[in-house]
Order: sequence, then C-alpha cells, then structure tokens
Amino acid sequence: MSFLKKMFSKKDPVEEMRQLFTRQDWAGVLSAAKRLDRIELDDAVLAEIGKWEERAGDALAKINLEEGTWAQKSGNLLRAREDYQLAVGQARSVELRKSAEDALIALERGELPKEKEPEAIESPAIHAGCNSGCSTATGPEVDPQEMDLDEEARLELLLATMPAELAERYMTAGMEFRQAWLAVQDSEDKSAMELLAKVPEAERNALFLFERGALMIRAGKLKKAHQDLQAALTVEPDLFPAFDALVDVLTATGRIDELESALKQNLTAERFVGYSWARLSELHAQRRELEPALAAGLKALDEGVVDPGLISLCAQLQEQAERFDEAEDLLMRMPGGGCGGGAHPLLAEFWLRRGKNLDRALESFKGAMRQERDNPRWLLRISQVYLAKGWRKEASEQVQRLMSQGELPEELRAEVKDVADQLQQK
Repeated sequence: MSFLKKMFSKKDPVEEMRQLFTRQDWAGVLSAAKRLDRIELDDAVLAEIGKWEERAGDALAKINLEEGTWAQKSGNLLRAREDYQLAVGQARSVELRKSAEDALIALERGELPKEKEPEAIESPAIHAGCNSGCSTATGPEVDPQEMDLDEEARLELLLATMPAELAERYMTAGMEFRQAWLAVQDSEDKSAMELLAKVPEAERNALFLFERGALMIRAGKLKKAHQDLQAALTVEPDLFPAFDALVDVLTATGRIDELESALKQNLTAERFVGYSWARLSELHAQRRELEPALAAGLKALDEGVVDPGLISLCAQLQEQAERFDEAEDLLMRMPGGGCGGGAHPLLAEFWLRRGKNLDRALESFKGAMRQERDNPRWLLRISQVYLAKGWRKEASEQVQRLMSQGELPEELRAEVKDVADQLQQK
C-alpha cells in the first residue's frame, strides 16, 4: 500500500488527472485536461494524457448514448436528441462517433438506434471484467526488471472498485491472464488476445472465457463472443459480468426471444434480480407494452437499481397513467443538478408541467443553464416558468433570445412558438 500512499500524496496537475481517471470521473478528466499547461510536458506524458482524454470522452459518449436510448424509448425525443448530440461531440473513436451520428439519423426517422457497431454495445463490464466499469490508469514505461512490482501496483489500483471477491480472483490469476487483462485496460486488444492464447488450459476458467468473449465483442466477432460467454455462464452461472455482456450480444444480434428467456430464467433462479427486471422493462418499452414495462421497472427499483434512465422511464409511464404523486416520488430520487444541488431538471420539468413548485423549478433550470450554456432547452424552460408565474415581460425577453438563435431543434421550435403565441394572446 506504500505505492498507493506515494501516488495519492502528489498534487501536481498530471497526478490529479491520473487520480480522476482512476476514479472514473470522466467529466473531471476532460475538465482537468482543458486546464493543463502542456508546454513543459514531455512526449511520454502527453501521450498518456491523450489516452486518458480518449477514454474519458468515449466513456461519456457511451453514457449519453445509453441515456439517449432510454429517453427515446420513453418518448422524450428532445432529451434523446440532446443526449445523442452530446455523444457525437464527446466521442473520440470513429466507431463510437458513427454510432452516435447513426442514432441521430434513426431518431429523425422515428426509429431506435441499431446496435450493430461493437463500440456501441460495449458495457462497462467489457472494459473492466466487472460490473463497476473499472478503467485504465496507465503510467510511464516500466523497466522489465520492475515489471512484477508495477503490475501488482496497477492491478491494485484498477481493481479497487471491483467487488472484493472478484478483485481477488484477478489478483491471484496466472501471469499471462493478468498481463492480458492489463493490455485490455490499455485498449491493446491484439496484444491481449495473444496473451490470452498463452494462458494454460488448466487456467481457462469462467473468468478467462468472459474476458475472451468480451474481446470478441470489441472485435465484432459476436458469434464467437456468444459461445465464450455462454460457456462462461455454464461453468459459473453467477458470473454477472459474463451475463451482462451476453445480454449485449443477444440484443445486438436481434435474439430477443432468447434474451427474454434468459432474463426470466435468472428471475426464477433469483439471480441478478434487479438487473433482469430492468432489462425486461426495457424490452417491454421497446414493444410499447407500457403497463408491463412499468411493472418490471418498479420491481427493478424495489430491488435497489438506481439507474437514472430507468427512474426517468418509470416516472414518465406513471405520469402518462396520471399517477402523478408516484411519478413525483420517483423523480425525487434523482440526484440534484448544478453546482449548488437543488432539484434534478427532470423533476423540475415535471413540476412545470404540473404548475407547482415553480420557484424551485426555476432555480433548477438556471443551474442547468450554468452547466450547459449553449443548450437552448434551459432558456426555453426558464421562459415557460416566467410565463406560468405571470412574468410576461421576462418571458418575452427569453423568447426573443431563443428566436434569435439559428438552427433550433424542431421540438424546441414548436415549444418556443407555443410560448410566443401565448404571449401574443393578451
């Protein structure tokens, strides 16, 4: 642990960025990168920083792609468009950017995005060998004589967010497997596959099969990935990362009946209960089976699932069913937005629709606008609150600002027109 103490005692900007990366604070990584003075940094450090920025940008893009898909499935097309646009701007890899662009195109056609690109179907487990999304923390090139010490130290850092039992299995695995896993964290997939091929037959357990299957997903070899992941679960049915990755493969290959069957089998076995209910909710929502989608989603939440997309979906379904108090209670679970906390913007939008708590909603929208100054959605919401409060002059000023902006999304233009029409009525 002396290595950890030494590492975290440093306060220089590069070290701070490394710590943010290790903690998977992706937004913090990109923010720190913008503040970094790179003039006096050597090429090796700059290359390292570039890797951090690439991984952080792609991680944020994947999050926004997932949230955009949730929003689209639940009928919030404006939110979906914004999430997809954010993903396009954040993505560093060509494949992921194309996935985000394709999602935008599909949205315009009234279709859900097709999950064909390998990068678009990756889950955090694929990168990390766990369901917590452990990420890379690379360091300077290492002297071969010091490889054992540095490998152990890196493993200790990378495994810190894993469940202890699973982390211990990675820590005590054979040398070839550990080196292959570290190569995965550095996005060196070819090297990782070569190292996995050297793992002795006696050590090719469920964890090995999962990691090899995850690499097959990244390579777009979904049939081989399916075989490895199924084999891993046959050996060890409780290995969640393997099941999570298998769900992605089944979704990407359109094997929805098999996916639904696997989820229900897990529920019968009382395995991955919250996760399985959440994925069933998603399936029902895709089919527009709204009552089963809500029922499954609520069961997932009762099991402790805290996914914001699922909370948003359930709340919107409850609101559509005029179960307003329950919808509000769900949205109250969302974390506060902005630097000063306060209500989450989705909760604030609910209040605005219901004509209640307008002062708190206004503060939430102002906080959101401070975070996303170029997003016209928040200026529109502020104008709508002003109008609801009877502050017609202030509402008119905001609408004029919005109308002076070019290329507003179609949904926003319609809402701006509605506010403008209301202002002209009196």
